[in-house]
Amino acid sequence: MVAFLAGCAVVLRTGPVVVSGIYVANAAGNSVSVYPMDASGDVSPVRVIVGPFTRLETPVSLALDPSDRLYVASVSGNRITVYGPGAVGNTGPVRVVEGPDTLLSGPSGVALDAFGLLYVANAAPSRVTVYPAGAHGNVPPVRVVEGGRTLLATPRGIALAGGELFIANSSANSVLVFDASASGNVPPLRQLSGSLTGLLEPAAVAVDAFGRLYVANAAGNSVTVYPSSASGNVPPEKRLAGSATGLSTPRGLVVDPAGRLVVANAAGNSVTVYAPGASGDTPPLRTLSGPRTQLDLPWGVAVRP
Repeated sequence: MVAFLAGCAVVLRTGPVVVSGIYVANAAGNSVSVYPMDASGDVSPVRVIVGPFTRLETPVSLALDPSDRLYVASVSGNRITVYGPGAVGNTGPVRVVEGPDTLLSGPSGVALDAFGLLYVANAAPSRVTVYPAGAHGNVPPVRVVEGGRTLLATPRGIALAGGELFIANSSANSVLVFDASASGNVPPLRQLSGSLTGLLEPAAVAVDAFGRLYVANAAGNSVTVYPSSASGNVPPEKRLAGSATGLSTPRGLVVDPAGRLVVANAAGNSVTVYAPGASGDTPPLRTLSGPRTQLDLPWGVAVRP
């Protein structure tokens, strides 16, 4: 049920807030759609965040905090919007990070650490900005990673694991790894790059519970997997690619707690889910696609079991 009060859309919920599911950022639809964890086929979302009050403007990356607040990076809007648990419809964010002091510049990746610090990969100019927990408004970052020594070149996806920051360095066909506390014009701890890596326009990264690094290669229609300690020009341990996989310009990925790989396919307007350890030309366990899904250039993805 939706009511209008003083020019604002107010969503009134009469039942329990449901937060579990697969969350997808639809870059062309200026929306976030949510599906049951076991959804498959041409099914409608259980919730959609969409409308002018949401302030979504080409959303491309998502993160969920332990309190089920949803963080969304809008690359065209140069802002990060935060929504309360169970947000639905044309509802406004509870917090917004935007303004010249934020140094947001084409925010394309968003991640949260255990202390609530907000990490953002900015594509143009290339930098990583870090904000305090609960950041709101035109707030300056507490740290910035930027400069020639960083090797950043159109960073897209971003992930935190084991005290390290992993970055999909799209223009350079590389993955950069920094200490999570890095600041300034500092070199990465290590760099994964070269012809053997199979990296082709890396767009998103994720690290699973066993320390494996997953990379979505938008230009390669593939997902490559490495040890999180991988460095240099090394081949992947596994490569998921081929016509049976359904991968089509993968730009978002996440590994759920059960080890299943969930991928947002921008060109295919689909979300594909793979069994733990899937590799080669392996078909997905499930595929979300079709007009009822309301997928519209799906880019970022997050899960809450």
